[in-house]
Amino acid sequence: MEYSLKAVLKSLNVLFISKKDDITTTEMNILNMFFNKIIFSISCDKGYKVYLETHPDIIIIDLDYENDMAIKFCKNIKKINSSIPIIIISKSKEEKLLFEAIRLQVVDYVLRPIKAEKLIYALNETAKKVLNQGGMSVKLTNNLYYNYKEKSIIDEKQQKIKLTKNEYRLLELLLLNRNTNISKEEIERHLWADEPITESAFKSLFSRLRQKVGKGTIKNSFGIGYQLV
Repeated sequence: MEYSLKAVLKSLNVLFISKKDDITTTEMNILNMFFNKIIFSISCDKGYKVYLETHPDIIIIDLDYENDMAIKFCKNIKKINSSIPIIIISKSKEEKLLFEAIRLQVVDYVLRPIKAEKLIYALNETAKKVLNQGGMSVKLTNNLYYNYKEKSIIDEKQQKIKLTKNEYRLLELLLLNRNTNISKEEIERHLWADEPITESAFKSLFSRLRQKVGKGTIKNSFGIGYQLV
């Protein structure tokens, strides 16, 4: 998965509806890797209330213990938000459920026992769907947003500040690891691989990006690394 797609997921909240006893270690490890916030609910009725209270960006729902209720839940959510990405997980290959999932236009129907690559693929497709629907934007400061689709910064007047390729790749790396220090060596590997880069070019890139996102937005801890705050 590209950094930009993973960063999109990191910026979103997911509602996971399932009995906690049914959630496997594999599922939790993957979700913790791709999401900063996971909201759990143990039933569709409670999940619906949680949805109205928290407005999650993505829903993952287990069909195995509330088949009819789960399908009804998805239909009701789609009436409220027709574009919300939904991932269904289930042990069942029953045609009726598969056809219902198709009608609901869910992102994916992932069969249990879940293979890591299958769930990661579904999450990848979810990130693409979010991007393609409306140009996912993430808040940088009180008046600046970064638009992943357009690779630009949007100010409070909705004016676009264009970024160069290395500027947006650096910003997306910082967003992916927000509030975490990233070493100079890691940044160099991500942007330039094994190509040599001069100190002046490195500093110039940070200087240009700081001018566009605000000087206080990117923090440099001497000898430790850089982070987006």
